[in-house]
Parts: sequence; C-alpha cells; structure tokens
Amino acid sequence: MAEANGGYPGWDRIACPVCGGADFAALFEKGGEPFVRCRGCGLTLINPRRPFAEIRAGYDAAYSAGYTRKAAKKLKRARRRVRRLVREYGLAGRWLDVGCSAGFVVRAAADAGFEAHGVDIEAAGIAYGREALGLTHLREGLLHEQAYPDGCFDAISCYDVIEHVPDLHAFVAELARILAPRGVLDLGTPDIGHWRVPRTLETWGEFKPSEHLYYFDRHTLARLLAPHGLVVTRVRFALKPGLKVCVRHAAGA
Repeated sequence: MAEANGGYPGWDRIACPVCGGADFAALFEKGGEPFVRCRGCGLTLINPRRPFAEIRAGYDAAYSAGYTRKAAKKLKRARRRVRRLVREYGLAGRWLDVGCSAGFVVRAAADAGFEAHGVDIEAAGIAYGREALGLTHLREGLLHEQAYPDGCFDAISCYDVIEHVPDLHAFVAELARILAPRGVLDLGTPDIGHWRVPRTLETWGEFKPSEHLYYFDRHTLARLLAPHGLVVTRVRFALKPGLKVCVRHAAGA
C-alpha cells in the first residue's frame, strides 16, 4: 500500500512477501533507496520502494540493446541450458521463457524441438527476437496478462526475473497455474546466501536500486514457493553468487 513514508513520499511500503512480517532491520541506502532485512525470515529487499510504474519506465530499449551484444555466446549458453533440462528430465512439448528479452532461450528451445514461447515487458527485445531470430511465439507484456491455459507448459525457464517482480505471490501463482502437472520450472536469481557475497553487503554488485527488489537465499525462495504447491527439487552448484534451482509441483515431484 502506498504511504507518504518519511523521506520517501509516494513510495510503496510492503509487508514481507515471504513470511508476512512487518519488522525490518535497516542495512544501508544505495541510490537513494533503503535496503532492509526481514527480521522474521531473513529476506533482503528494498522497502519502501518506488511505485512499479516508475520502475517499469526504466526498462527501455537500452536494456535489450545491451543484452543483444555477444549474441552468439548467449545463444550457445541458452542451448546448453535447454540440453541440460532435456537430459535430466526427458522434457518435450511446450516451453515458455519468462523474461525472454531478446529470445535466445526461446530460439534454443525451438531448435531442440519444443513449441517455444517467450514473454517480456520490453518491446525492443521482443522485436529483436522476431526479426533477428525468426521467433513467432513472442508476447510483449506481463506474464499474467497473457492468459495462457492452465498447465500448458512442460518447461518454464525464468532466469534473473523473480527479483524484479513487485507482486511475488501473484507471479508465483501464475507460474504454478501454467506449469504442467509433471513440468519443470528452471529458475535463476542472485543468491544472497552464497559464500562469495561480500561481507560488506553494499559492495555486492547485485544490489541494484529500482531493479532488483528482492534478494533470496535457498531458504527464503523455498518458503515463497511452498504456499503455491511448488518445491525445489534440485539446487545446482554455482561458482558465482547465483541461485540456480529446478522447481516442480509438490504433487508430481
């Protein structure tokens, strides 16, 4: 709910999306924004924060323009990700990349035989995917706006997206709704619990005002997913501070 917060007029102050708590410890301020930690569950977040309309306005064409640099390298990495999931889970059918940007994962999934779809809020990335990569199943907008059918995707990839999403529970509920009963969600996000995160937290490069709204470790992420019937079935080793997990419906895990 928006409040006239002292020093942050018109910003949104929220309860902890993981545990519902309202008791936060101040950590530091960066870019004029307050980074805090929930005393109840340990989630780190920006709170209060700018209204989402203001945040979204920052995702302009420059974001995707930067992402399309080294396109061949990024497509190669996307192919590795797709091959790994196919090898580990025997996946086939429909694939959705949430936050697809320029569409490299969508292209890799299509080349692997999937009916591959992508969604992103940023128009320039969608245009690149259609024009440069020849992709047809790309949509511009927020995930919940697409009204995909229930259980329609056998694989969903969601890399470096969840930390940007203002309404976490609505987002996770939508992922759970469109994931097939025995489908796999491959999710990646910065890992604040990683051993290589600096002890002086504010020096960590992943603290990005008005961009990364939340910072998970494996415990807070699992708690966020649980009310939606989702469980982490695999945590992959990451040399850099990234949380890389496979998620499934608890009933089908």
